[in-house]
Amino acid sequence: MRTNYAEAVSEAGGVPLLPSLETELIDDVVALADGLLITGSAPGAEVSSQRVEFERRLVEKAIAAKVPLMGICHGMQLIGEHLGGQLAKDLPGLKGEAGVHIPDAIADRLAHDITLETGSVLAEWHGASIATVNSLHRHALIGHGRYRVAARAPDGVIEAFEGLTDGFCLGVQWHPEYRLTSLDCRILNEFVARCAEFRRSRATSTPRSGPSVAEKLEELGLKLPQVSAPPGSFVGGIRTGDMVTVSGQVPLKDGKVLRTGHLGIDVTIEEGRDCARWALMNALAHLEQVAGGFHRVRGFVRLAGYVAATPTFTQHGLVVDGASELLKALFPQQWPHARVALGVASLPRGVPVEIELSALVDGER
Repeated sequence: MRTNYAEAVSEAGGVPLLPSLETELIDDVVALADGLLITGSAPGAEVSSQRVEFERRLVEKAIAAKVPLMGICHGMQLIGEHLGGQLAKDLPGLKGEAGVHIPDAIADRLAHDITLETGSVLAEWHGASIATVNSLHRHALIGHGRYRVAARAPDGVIEAFEGLTDGFCLGVQWHPEYRLTSLDCRILNEFVARCAEFRRSRATSTPRSGPSVAEKLEELGLKLPQVSAPPGSFVGGIRTGDMVTVSGQVPLKDGKVLRTGHLGIDVTIEEGRDCARWALMNALAHLEQVAGGFHRVRGFVRLAGYVAATPTFTQHGLVVDGASELLKALFPQQWPHARVALGVASLPRGVPVEIELSALVDGER
């Protein structure tokens, strides 16, 4: 995926997350996401069956849950197919390498006009019936379905649709992530705004149920440690927008280092896993403080684990699993996260494990 998709979402005020293509995580992705953007692909290329299967199931779940949904290029076509349209793979005029719909290898310049349908949200946002867009596609959506055509190219190709669904659903054939026009920027800003509205409505209408984090800790015989002062010129955690990043935490218990040493020499894997758990506990203490309570935590973005080990040690992931598994036990709905497990020569205070954590949170700063 091109980075400008993420950059465009971020510029519009969103926090972009990239899920792995694991179908068993789709329910978790839909529960975590405030909105879903299905991106494009290389023009004319066959998209992998794994990606297509994941995206089709994701679209189905998102529409059912009324999660704001937007598709760009391939994403528009895939959503449109789900809503009953058909995919045309041989557009007139695209037999060679050039054409109005694929003028260049990169969609970084405007290519052709489109006509915005009267009454569509695009016409409302643009304030005019004609817009100029970039283009980079060989395939197109055709036919009818549970959508309203919102824009067409001069040759009749569908350039945008509005899904006739219970939640916000928009597909555009061109690539607004390049942000070449005011309409491109408006589309992205409106999408993120709809995502924010959905987040607020879900937060007020769907209160979290089940035991609190404190109750789960008590069930596990654990107690969150006191927040420790950083041993240097930095803070333990900081909030930027809806994201909280917690600085790397070492395994402290009752204010003291749990143990020192290296995996592969004098620390067993189980001892390392225990250190990972306590390092996470210290990270969670900072998260609770910065977020204003665990009830504000909507999900996790990334957990990084650093393992002090010998050069021949290879089970870093198993050690860091101690932290990931505890996170899942304490936050059964919000736990899915990206992760890295790295081996290092040494860590502060001689500890075997250090854990860094970032999370998405609700509420005003």
